[in-house]
Amino acid sequence: MACGFLLKYGSMDELWQMLGDPFPPEDLGWRVEAVSKDGKRVLLARCVDAQAVMDRLDEVVGPQGWQDRYELLQAPGAGGRYAVKCRLTIQGVSKEDVGEGESLQAAFADALRQAALKFGVGRFLAGEKRWVDQELAGDPQTLSEGVQGPSSPEKLEPQVLIDRLLERLKQAGLGKQAAQIVVKYGGYGRYPEETRRLYGELRALLKGSAS
Repeated sequence: MACGFLLKYGSMDELWQMLGDPFPPEDLGWRVEAVSKDGKRVLLARCVDAQAVMDRLDEVVGPQGWQDRYELLQAPGAGGRYAVKCRLTIQGVSKEDVGEGESLQAAFADALRQAALKFGVGRFLAGEKRWVDQELAGDPQTLSEGVQGPSSPEKLEPQVLIDRLLERLKQAGLGKQAAQIVVKYGGYGRYPEETRRLYGELRALLKGSAS
């Protein structure tokens, strides 16, 4: 496999360089990196949309040239945030990092971005950070001077249904079990068939709790 890529790109150095190429503005968003002690301001860091990261990996090394594995480190605690570790392997080289988010999907996306950053994906954005008032954190005009990133894309209907199931399972005291199922599929599932299987397992868990 590696020989094929070397023939295509000339050298592994060229491959890593392509991974680190800049992204267009429409593929960029913002992530919360820190909150001020008084909770009134947040430090936002520029980042690449997780879907754009996956597209870049597919483009450079092909769908079979990379693998990602996830581990749930923390379910929502007092701070209401998930923590997920991603182990990303590209052409036999593995790197890990941790992501956080107020939802499982956000934590998975952040973990993938952070792991990919160690391969140079999105590193050109390093240092692009700014403190903003909490109430302005979701205002794209304030954040990107009129350029809106895809940090909050509209969810597809299957994802909405899964989110509703997760909320019901959390209310039923099954949040940890549900999170373990989601981890197995790496979020909502990479393919429609995986998403359907994920939904079925969550439904079965909820149905079992009611019987």
